[in-house]
Amino acid sequence: MGIDFLYRILLIIGAYLLGSFPTAYVVHRIKKGDDIRKYGSGNVGGTNVTRTLGVSYGIITIIADIIKGFIPILILYFIYPEDMILLALVSIAVILGHIFPVYIRFKGGKGIAVSFGVIIAVSCLPFTDNPVWIEILPIIIILGTWAIIFSIFRIVSLASLCAAVVNPFTFYFTGYGWAIVIAAIFWSMLTFITHRENIKRLIKKEEKKLKR
Repeated sequence: MGIDFLYRILLIIGAYLLGSFPTAYVVHRIKKGDDIRKYGSGNVGGTNVTRTLGVSYGIITIIADIIKGFIPILILYFIYPEDMILLALVSIAVILGHIFPVYIRFKGGKGIAVSFGVIIAVSCLPFTDNPVWIEILPIIIILGTWAIIFSIFRIVSLASLCAAVVNPFTFYFTGYGWAIVIAAIFWSMLTFITHRENIKRLIKKEEKKLKR
């Protein structure tokens, strides 16, 4: 087993451990001194922080989780910029870390903000030979889809699910390799899995809207 292989394994493990940092849990613990999972939806994510602590704390949490998804991809770019399989594995690891964080008994958030961080990094860093305007199309389309759906319906889960639907198609049609397309499919699958209760409420028209 070569040292280079060990570095790749450590990068994947490091991505998972970084993803596991429970931003919403820490923010709520600092502000109110107890567990955010006792409040609102019980979810360890930015939307629940917004509902329980207010918009400003929700924005802080969401931005921190986006950065959490961005950092491992940035590190990988400077070390192994041509290893698309490793890029796919690292991207999945950081999202799984957020959903199943080792620090709080594997009960984390739904992975939307950290997934956006991953998508921003993959789209904005020059991993392909595409022109810049094509390279950044995935994040523009995905975030645009989320923003349009949310502005119309004010339902975060619906916006996230719609963004997850278009996600793999944007990477496929802009010429990203098969490893990234498969990873994008996996990101979207995780979104649907973590939102299964939201989907049930959406079908019953019981999902709560985020107040303006």
